Amino acid sequence: MFYRSHLLRKYSTTTKLPADLRVYDGRLKEKVPLHIQREKPYVSFYTCGPTVYDSAHIGHASCYVRLDILQRILRHHFRMPLITAMNVTDIDDKIIVRAQERNIDWRNLARHYEDEFWSDLNRLNVRSPDVKLRVTDHMPAIIRFVQTLVDKGYAYSTADGSVYFETSKYKQYGKLQQVNLEQTCDSSSTTASGKMHPSDFALWKASKPGEPFWTTIFGNGRPGWHIECSTLASHIFGSRLDFHAGGLDLRFPHHENEETQSCCYHDVPDWVTHWVHTGQLHLEGQTHKMSKSLKNTISIRELLEQHSADEFRMLCLMTHYRNVIEYGAEAMATARNVLQKFDSFFNDANAYIDGLKPTTYGEASTDTLLKQLSDTKTIVEQFLKNDFNTANTILALTKLTSIVQKEINGGKAEENIVPSPFVGASNVGAVLAISEYIREQLQVYGLESKNKDSCTQSSSNEGVKDQSFERLIETIVSARSDIRLQAIETKDRQLFHVCDLLRDHLKTANIELKDHGKTSSWNLRRTKS
Repeated sequence: MFYRSHLLRKYSTTTKLPADLRVYDGRLKEKVPLHIQREKPYVSFYTCGPTVYDSAHIGHASCYVRLDILQRILRHHFRMPLITAMNVTDIDDKIIVRAQERNIDWRNLARHYEDEFWSDLNRLNVRSPDVKLRVTDHMPAIIRFVQTLVDKGYAYSTADGSVYFETSKYKQYGKLQQVNLEQTCDSSSTTASGKMHPSDFALWKASKPGEPFWTTIFGNGRPGWHIECSTLASHIFGSRLDFHAGGLDLRFPHHENEETQSCCYHDVPDWVTHWVHTGQLHLEGQTHKMSKSLKNTISIRELLEQHSADEFRMLCLMTHYRNVIEYGAEAMATARNVLQKFDSFFNDANAYIDGLKPTTYGEASTDTLLKQLSDTKTIVEQFLKNDFNTANTILALTKLTSIVQKEINGGKAEENIVPSPFVGASNVGAVLAISEYIREQLQVYGLESKNKDSCTQSSSNEGVKDQSFERLIETIVSARSDIRLQAIETKDRQLFHVCDLLRDHLKTANIELKDHGKTSSWNLRRTKS
């Protein structure tokens, strides 16, 4: 297959597992050591994608942002050669109904919302999967998958041309979530559909008059929901997947049925090694997930009109990926404040490194900072190895910023005095090392605003505008510094008042200005109102 041969060429080394990395196993209800197929030169990661009949909402976004964070940690922190794939369900009952309601072609509807979905993920800084798999592009493979299950005796056809998987043939059914097979469906629906047992699920659905269909030996129809992901993931990764991910609500029946039919198709005891399920998103004060059927959704576009992508990502980072996220004004304000704390730290650290703040000297100060850096690295490593606990790593990083800011803002060194070479080196190098470490770790998490080179990724015209804007602010800050120096020399309260007014006005434009002795520095706080 082209996909698999192409991806295999991308990585040519044997996968090296990070020591002591443990991930949660929903079947055992405990954390287990990471297990990867060592014979493969890559780590496979498949994600259930959207059904494209409407705009995505922030409940969907929380799942994809959290999975993006996990993938970035595996790639950039643990240096694992990850290959990712995601499906797009572009044929489904909901798509057909919505297209009929709007009197448009179902293909045009699906393509419109698919394009919007990828655009939304890009705006959220979610990295695109290495392989995108549209269901309608792989119909022959899906039909072969269904036929193989029929040939092996795991599936049967009904009078209308539908095909169902016979769950009684798979003794491990319910391995992901224990179920009472007798209560999965009522007997009336079983009789009407022609199913042999209430728990049997559709592999192929017979088409109704006026609906799109594909012709097969079973009859005209289209694939069931679960068979799509099994076929597409197998098409890329074969009989074993390292990671398979989606929201917690997909564990049953979707992932259960995927695992069941795939194990039978490939004749393997387990198809997926590690199932990854993200917690749901609730609106503050509610106890149920965000759902279009409940009419309590907020679209991704509506989110980004009020908040930055980094603010939403920080909200996701501050809760464990398996836990519920509560979304609301208070939660987003907390996320924004954490981001601003990092911005304040980088502003202070840069001013200190550039010599705009008094520098402290002595081995004790340097050793203390380097010890704090070493301890924080150990803490972050331990939490990330403990089922990707990003929430506690954010706490550890903010604690480190507070320690450094207290040191550099409370420095006792006098200005304009060059220390004796016998006093010891300054701690500027330690501050620089800490600043770079924190920035790199935040970039690992995908926080784009903490990327030094983020401005260079914009278009050339935008780059010119940014440079002109920065020159303008530099001119204003420089003029204010001249006024402030004169105020210091003459002790003129009116001039000090003018400086304060300028600082306050700049603050309303999200420009934070700080004074350091006789010099000043500024920082642009890129937040949304």
